Amino acid sequence: MRVALVVMPFAAADSPSLAAGLLKAELGERGITCDVKHFNVTLALMAGSRDYERISKQFQSASLAGEWIFSQQYYGNGISDWERYDREVLSHPLWGAGDGDREVILRILSLAPAFLKVAYASTDWSRYDLVGFTSTFEQTMPAMWLAREIRSNHPEVRIAAGGANFESVMGRALMETFDQIDFVCDGEGDVSFPALCEAVRDGGPIPPGILHRRDGAIVGTPRVAGFTDLDSLPDPDFDDYFRVIESSTPRLPVSWIPVEASRGCWWGQKAHCTFCGLNGDAMTFRKKGWRRMAGECERLVQRYRPDSLQFTDNILANEFLRDLLPYWKSTGDPTPKFFEVKSNLTRPQISLMREAGVLCVQAGIESLSDATLSIMRKGVTAAQNVATLRWCRELGITMNWNILFGFPGAPVEEFPRQLELMRALQHLDAPSFCGVIRLDRFSPNFTSWRELGFSEPRPMPAYAHIFEMPPARVRDAAYYFEYEHPTLQAALEAGQPLVDFGAAWRARSGRGEQTELELHRHFAGGTVLVDTREGMSHGHFRLSPVENACLLAFDAPRTRESGLGVVARDFDVDAAATAVERLVRRKAIVAAGARLVTVALMRDPVRDILSSLNPTAPAVESANTSEITQCPTS
Repeated sequence: MRVALVVMPFAAADSPSLAAGLLKAELGERGITCDVKHFNVTLALMAGSRDYERISKQFQSASLAGEWIFSQQYYGNGISDWERYDREVLSHPLWGAGDGDREVILRILSLAPAFLKVAYASTDWSRYDLVGFTSTFEQTMPAMWLAREIRSNHPEVRIAAGGANFESVMGRALMETFDQIDFVCDGEGDVSFPALCEAVRDGGPIPPGILHRRDGAIVGTPRVAGFTDLDSLPDPDFDDYFRVIESSTPRLPVSWIPVEASRGCWWGQKAHCTFCGLNGDAMTFRKKGWRRMAGECERLVQRYRPDSLQFTDNILANEFLRDLLPYWKSTGDPTPKFFEVKSNLTRPQISLMREAGVLCVQAGIESLSDATLSIMRKGVTAAQNVATLRWCRELGITMNWNILFGFPGAPVEEFPRQLELMRALQHLDAPSFCGVIRLDRFSPNFTSWRELGFSEPRPMPAYAHIFEMPPARVRDAAYYFEYEHPTLQAALEAGQPLVDFGAAWRARSGRGEQTELELHRHFAGGTVLVDTREGMSHGHFRLSPVENACLLAFDAPRTRESGLGVVARDFDVDAAATAVERLVRRKAIVAAGARLVTVALMRDPVRDILSSLNPTAPAVESANTSEITQCPTS
């Protein structure tokens, strides 16, 4: 039995595919030979890494430009052409193209025929019993073109497809459209896909979780629940990817390798964020044991020598703050790491993350409005988001975050308040994206659209330019949807200043023009506040002891009364109130919802000064870093 797993554009080319690497390792344990074909790397080499990254990582997702390029190769101009696609999709006021996008699309469009010829001709497909395609990142149409070519020339080779684009009703709709597909793996394939390969090899029954054809009909037994025993999985095998990279000219940089410590979302089990369509039907949170995870990371680093590890988890497991991260801290593990986290972290926890080598996070910060966060069901406040942004900056962790708006019922008066907060935070990491929400399949906004205030969702306009399907099937195949609701237009108008300010902030950061709002040690003792933020009162401000105490009191979000109560332990309450007002006017402390929070950076050396000046200031919360010094690697 010989299997090929194919990774088509537009999966990231600067890292291997976790799905393919994991399935290759699982098949190997069953004695099935598996080769992984990284044709995403092939196109990145042909197009150049800059153009490839633009379309794979930076384009507006709803334009589906990568799918459209290869739909043109599959259908020709039968269902779309450049003029119509440009007019109806790329020029869409909400979901269209950005500056320079059209030129990139046209350049890769011109390369697509040559690329597809190379992809097909590079392999003797008759050597394989089954060829599997993974499709998550606009990979469906390039995969379908290659699958059709294989079927036309090698009808004996079985074709399978899986990945996020084939989950649930999407997989059936695509299988109904593309008859070159023999099997669709619905959901997590750790059990079903290896069992399918064994069934193909042995002539046995098709396992649960696999759609297949029988007498002209698509059939399949229901898929099993999400895989739970993550510790039983093998380490992913990325050897094929690195062989391609090492033999490529020019050699593409490998930014990171993906690592999986958990699946699902523990917060989503409690309160599914309304806009989130991740996980599909597999929300239940499952994780690997910390010893297994530490050992796996050590083995992957030793084997592949990556620049960093990017954890694919939707959310950091709380338990890892008590075992895995303290272990990395205790061993001085130098490998840079990325995690997605929830923004309800304390400063000691963020400090622990930094000491464990976590240098970049996506903290699930999507708004600076308490009202919008409540509609989202995020379970955090705007003030907590602000504190997390600042603590990450203080401790040297890069933060990825967003501003999302367009939710039905979100108060329009919140937009100017968010803009004022953004102006006060411009010395911190800029938001990666500011803009209106999409409706994604599996999100509560999609599944409960009527209850949450939306009109009936419609597939994004791009789908009609990509798939030749009747409208009902397009709806089943789509993941991205557009919508309307009574307050949408008002939100778009009120949100535009946020979009503009976010873009300017990112541009300044990209040019290295970082502003400052930070406490420093004063040469004569005490502290000085340096403020170079645009639109603020620039200068160096010598702070009084009571002002220092106020900044420290609101280090974590507090109500005004609570913070003043802390400062009043050492200072007159009227003096404390006056100092707070002065710092709020200077926007060194900001009001975010019902709480005040400091936004001036207070790095650890300055915190030592503040603590010495204010002996009864609130004690710094200790992180749970119980000593863990041994980790088996098997």
